[in-house]
Amino acid sequence: MKTRLGIFIFALLLLPPAGFLLSGHEWNELGTDTPAAGSSAAISVTVLLLLGYALLVNRLVKLRTGNSPFTMQRNYFLALGMASAALGWLIVYLNLFAASWAAEQDHSALQIMLYSVMFALLAPSVLSTRALLGSFTGLLKGLARGPVLSAPPAETPAFILISLAALGLLGGAAWPAQLFWLLWIAPLLLLVALQLLWHESTIFSGLKSGDWGRVVCAALSGLLVGNLAAFGYQASGGNLEMNLPGSLLVQPGYVLFGLLCLQLGDVISEQWRGKQRNELLRKKKKFPIPVVVKKG
Repeated sequence: MKTRLGIFIFALLLLPPAGFLLSGHEWNELGTDTPAAGSSAAISVTVLLLLGYALLVNRLVKLRTGNSPFTMQRNYFLALGMASAALGWLIVYLNLFAASWAAEQDHSALQIMLYSVMFALLAPSVLSTRALLGSFTGLLKGLARGPVLSAPPAETPAFILISLAALGLLGGAAWPAQLFWLLWIAPLLLLVALQLLWHESTIFSGLKSGDWGRVVCAALSGLLVGNLAAFGYQASGGNLEMNLPGSLLVQPGYVLFGLLCLQLGDVISEQWRGKQRNELLRKKKKFPIPVVVKKG
């Protein structure tokens, strides 16, 4: 798990600047056309909105299923929150090269802290929403009878996805006007490819049997949480100016984020799945009761 996350982070950090420099750009070109946006008040309101929403959804899940995700999986959601905060800042970093939305160039210490809390709430909110949608058994049964998508052995799609992810991170930074869409798809492609190389399941594994439940619920959750966060931010005075060819292109971005959160959550959950490797390799303890053999 840690190796895959390390590769994921370093690829997102190193490949975009490499593509940016190889294409002949200069460092001083980064972010020159993105005006300042946002305020501490707008971020604070968005944090409170997301926190209230996550707690409300968690309560609804408990009412419907009898189980509270935040209580029963507390350590998992704490780890997911930290990963979500890191993912948020990685997305902000990628936006330096893609410039898909206006962003502040200089953040105060207070803003950095507030942004980190806001980012930390996003993935838990997405997965809580997915859990709520999953509590409707009729919906899951309907989605479990979707079209079947066959796939070749894991190694083949893994190398194809890695190639596309590398192209997106390099080319998207070099030619953002043409390949910005591939840059934003690249993180999900890379994480899925790493799962396949490690012979782990992905969020798309169920499609081989026609089960679209996890994918569709995650996509809907990303749409809901993304639009909620954007609405709260703009309604409280934040400036969220998008630099996209069409205003509706932001919605596929929210879908991608929902899928990425689910895949990231699956990777992190491996920490709590069954016995750990060091436990399996640990020597067995001696039999605690001494056996005394009397000589005849």
